[in-house]
Amino acid sequence: MTQNDHLKLLKAGFTIIRRDYQRLVIKCKMGERTQWHDLEKGFAFKAALDRKAKELLELPNCVEN
Repeated sequence: MTQNDHLKLLKAGFTIIRRDYQRLVIKCKMGERTQWHDLEKGFAFKAALDRKAKELLELPNCVEN
């Protein structure tokens, strides 16, 4: 996805998430915050991060990059 694709999705009301396995955080872009920022952090294991990401992706307006 390009930056222009991201902006189109954000203007349409979507939240874009990505998993950062090095820092064990979920990053996101949403609404007016078009730069990546931490949405969820403090995961002890990759499995916990994956479970939370899967939960977020069940929301109708959330997509993964």
